[in-house]
Amino acid sequence: MNILLRKVAVTALSVTMVTSSFGLIANPNAAYAAESTATTTSAGVTQAYESLFQTDNVIDVNVTIDDADWKSMLESPLDKDYKSVSVEVDGNKLDNVGFSTKGNLTLKAVASMQDSDRYSFRLKFDKYDKTQTLLGLDKMVLNNNYADPSYMREVLHYEALRSIGMDVPMTNYVNLYVNGELVGFYTGVEAVDDSYLERNYGEDYEEGVLYDTDEKSYLQYEEGSDYSTITKDLGTDKDKAKLKTFIQTLNEMPEGEKGDIESVLDVDSALQYIAGNMVFGNYDSYSGDKGHNYMLYSDADGKFTVVPWDFNMSFNGYSGGGGRGTTTGSTTTNTNATNVSVDEPVLGISMENVPMINNLLAVPEYKEKYLSYVNELTDYMEGIQDRITGLADEIRPYVEADPTKFYTTEQFESNIAYSANADAAGMGGTPPEGFEGMTPPEGMEGMTPPEGFEGTTPPDGTTPPTQPGAAAGNGTTDATTGTDNTQTRPGGNFGGGGGGGMGSMAAGSLTTFALNRLANLQEQLGREVTPLPETSEETGSNTSSGATDKTITVTLDGKSITFPDQDPLQQSGRVMVPVNAILEALGAKVTWDKTAKTVTAVLNDQTLVLKIGSSTATVNGETLEIDAPAIIQNSRTLVPVRFISEGLGLTVDWDQTAAQVSLTSK
Repeated sequence: MNILLRKVAVTALSVTMVTSSFGLIANPNAAYAAESTATTTSAGVTQAYESLFQTDNVIDVNVTIDDADWKSMLESPLDKDYKSVSVEVDGNKLDNVGFSTKGNLTLKAVASMQDSDRYSFRLKFDKYDKTQTLLGLDKMVLNNNYADPSYMREVLHYEALRSIGMDVPMTNYVNLYVNGELVGFYTGVEAVDDSYLERNYGEDYEEGVLYDTDEKSYLQYEEGSDYSTITKDLGTDKDKAKLKTFIQTLNEMPEGEKGDIESVLDVDSALQYIAGNMVFGNYDSYSGDKGHNYMLYSDADGKFTVVPWDFNMSFNGYSGGGGRGTTTGSTTTNTNATNVSVDEPVLGISMENVPMINNLLAVPEYKEKYLSYVNELTDYMEGIQDRITGLADEIRPYVEADPTKFYTTEQFESNIAYSANADAAGMGGTPPEGFEGMTPPEGMEGMTPPEGFEGTTPPDGTTPPTQPGAAAGNGTTDATTGTDNTQTRPGGNFGGGGGGGMGSMAAGSLTTFALNRLANLQEQLGREVTPLPETSEETGSNTSSGATDKTITVTLDGKSITFPDQDPLQQSGRVMVPVNAILEALGAKVTWDKTAKTVTAVLNDQTLVLKIGSSTATVNGETLEIDAPAIIQNSRTLVPVRFISEGLGLTVDWDQTAAQVSLTSK
């Protein structure tokens, strides 16, 4: 394909502040803003779309899709079929654009949830017209922050790598609308596709080849192997000849010597990637037991560059594969991401099993260069608390307004706050009441239960979640069989917004891990150690605005109502309660329409219809105004308590001191 036919005219841009759909967003962290502004290598081509991808930029993406196509996507998300849509991205309008769901395990988990259809999506602007791009961009992805209550892990890791000169995808934040309705607040990421390759490697990029990796892509040489976990995305490499030469050359490096590695690998890109994973605790990667989430781009001469991808589990978001125990098959002392040794930057796998780390770091010159990158990234970490605080201030209004977020606003705040008592080495999530310590599905992003709860059984009468694709009997199945792509949860809503337990087992505090990791790195590197903050720990709270530090309880005619997945909370001065539990306690029949995002309850001679995000509801067809729209938190529908009295005809009393809602039938 002639790229001059498919790319729009390129304009040199230098942008540090961008006018978005939400007005001018100023970044108080000027140093980081400068780093987040897109730059190009000497070989690359500056692209007009770079103006959209400032780290702190929030843009609108409006998708217009045929109702039947949207319904089909929501009903069959695992198909990941493209639909033709019209889209407006920050004021730039295009028709006939490809729109689809994306993901693997997380996609299956969300698909199994009864009260959420918050999928990640991709927009392929040249899907149906190969000459069409968005300011030169051919594809972008919209990530749903499934396991990240902070909304920051991916953005910060990419930003840090960019600050040390690595070629990485650009990011922004997106308010996604479908047919005029706000779907949610997403992280936008530049896809690694033609436009990314041209931006970073120049107009001759098509002479190269791009490979993607599945799990267990450890780059170990195997005679006669076709390396089936490494698949070609773009370009031509007959019989994977270039890939095989690279892997063989990597594995045949003489111990402690370069050998011919520089003829087949941009070593700097590998060292930067390895250093970033180690510093920021990203082990859902080549540096961990999964051995995936990276790409390899070869130029025409067969020299490969490491392209990082998928950092949503960074900053200790992934604790599987040895994250709480010793690393199998290695002499490493690493026991968690907080204290991983800079000399053996792996977790859950032995150094010997990852030759791109083991063999490169055995070369003194490469080890010295790697340590220089570690020091540069530690410099970045020394400003991480201010960076997190500044970014949180910018995105907080959008997080609060997000109608489908997997986590409460309180969980967002907790994830960006430092806690001296939190387990910086672990997940730090709180399981829903009654399911404490339940083991998540085998293989589900590697999540492990809190230490001390391994192997515990769920409460009587409940069924532990089943991993998507798991076959009865052994709990696993060959992914190639395609059998049983369903997931079950107790009561149909186990784990809330995280899907199959992920929401309740979300990553622990971003700030707590970052500051503990920083102190550990400073100590290892012989630098001055930054003291950890002193905090006054709060007793648990289920508020989102700090209005009360007590757990809000609800009674109906004197009997307590239990909420298995999501407690009541205070938000913007209103008490919000999970309506399903109250309706069911009243004996109502409740149904949920994922496509329309409506809750319908039938109680005696009354039919109530409530739409997520709407400030009105209907009772027997009559419109009722409510003082705050219904929201979804942890896969449960929450409504203001006033709606309970006006919509259901109950008497409602609120005791601020006792943090208790008392409902009385009339």
